[in-house]
Order: sequence, then C-alpha cells, then structure tokens
Amino acid sequence: MPVDRTSQEQGRRVWAAGDWDEVAGYVQGIGPRLLDALDITPGMTLLDIAAGSGSSVAIPAALRGADVVASDLVAQHFEAGRRRARRAGADLEWVEADALDLPFADGAFDRVASAIGHMFAPDHALAASEAARVCRPGGFLGFACWTPEGVIGQMFRATSAYLPPPPAGSTPPPLWGDERHVRDLLEPLGLEVRCERLVNVFVDDSIEAYHQGTEKHFGPLVAARETLDADSWDALRTDLDRIFRDANLATDGTMRFEGEYLQIIAHKPDSSRGT
Repeated sequence: MPVDRTSQEQGRRVWAAGDWDEVAGYVQGIGPRLLDALDITPGMTLLDIAAGSGSSVAIPAALRGADVVASDLVAQHFEAGRRRARRAGADLEWVEADALDLPFADGAFDRVASAIGHMFAPDHALAASEAARVCRPGGFLGFACWTPEGVIGQMFRATSAYLPPPPAGSTPPPLWGDERHVRDLLEPLGLEVRCERLVNVFVDDSIEAYHQGTEKHFGPLVAARETLDADSWDALRTDLDRIFRDANLATDGTMRFEGEYLQIIAHKPDSSRGT
C-alpha cells in the first residue's frame, strides 16, 4: 500500500522539532567511511539525501573535491550546514527536497548517498527507486542505516511503542538495516548490492548527559516528549535508560556504546557498456 504522502509533512515537523546539528557529532564518523566505500574522487557529482547539516557526507565529500548537492526535507538544517561548510572551506549546494520525490533529472549524479537519513522516509520502495533513478548508469549508491537489532534500532522500537501508529503504508525506519529487506528493495531495480554490518561508537560524559542532549535536540525525542503525557514520558525514558545502560561499555561513569548499522553499496550497471 503506498504511504499517505501527508506523512512526510509529519516527518518534516518531527525533524524540525529539535536541532539536528547539536547531535550530529555522535554520527559524523559514519559518512567518511561510506565515502571511502564509494571511492569518491575529485570532479564526481554526489547527492546527499537527508543531509541534515551536512557534517557526515556532504561536507566531507566536497572537501574531497566532489561536486555536491546536499538535500533535506527540513530546510532549517541548512543554516547550520552553511556555517559548517564555511568553517571547513567547503563549497556545495543546498536544496530542499523530499526523498520520495527528488527534484533532479534521471542519472544526474555519479554517486548518491545517505548516512542515517533517507531511511526515515516512510515509503521505502519509493525512496529506493528515487535514489536509483537519479544515479547515473555505471554509478554507485551508498547508504548507512541503523539495524533493527542494534542499540539505536532498539531505541526507535521502544519509542514507537508509546506513540500513535504511523500512517498506513509506512515502514519502520530500521528495516533499512535488514539486509534481506534492502535486497528486496534494490535488486529488483537492477542494482548489484553488497552489505556490511559496522558499528558507530557513541561517547558522552555520562548516560545522563546523553539523555539531556538528545531530549533537547534530537527531533524524534523532542516530538515524543511534546506528545506524551508525563507518565508515558517517564516510562519511555526509563526504557531508554535501560537500553543505554545495558549497552554501555564504559566503566568509569562515562558513556560509550556501539550502535550497529548496515552499510549498503549498490552499483547501477551501465547496460550500454556492460558494467
């Protein structure tokens, strides 16, 4: 069943509720590893879908010499992104765009990427087909997505248990971290897919400091706190605290846990060249 496209407006409100740039540092190491796997070289064109403020993929790709377009459903992220780009000396374009309806021509980019971004578009099949459409024949797509079993996948599952059900046709974001689901999405589009499970290390002064930061700045948790009554919010926070304490590898009062994600590299063959 196709998702009700008004759910994207709901997604826009959720991700605009916080300040992504304030929590982007937890995951910005994911992008450079993805860019390495995509073999980014100077002069390539690259689209970053759901770029946020660009610290993970868009700005590092521009610094490698790529011609980058950073796109996101929430244009408010771009102010921080432009500041980051100026400080880094990176030149790139910022475009407000829906992952389900990308405003770019077929085959416009050598590389199409998203690090913990496009996976939140509610219609996975449409998001996949749009990403594949704008990648040129012979090019590559690269995605990094939380796995359902990992700590962040558990966090989203716990949070969703307290919230109203998503619109009909929506698919849980962490399914983009399930290899079988990914292959079912991408291989029918003619893409050659390889996947690897990796981890992103989250560090903070303490678990409580992590709670305070994400509750203030991470859009889904900001929106959940605004939606839930006090008892439900306290119950959710208790559940999340248990997840993070169980995963914490630090023994000195600080926080360090590994968030598992699936790195997906997909080749779009060029039938005219046989590659």
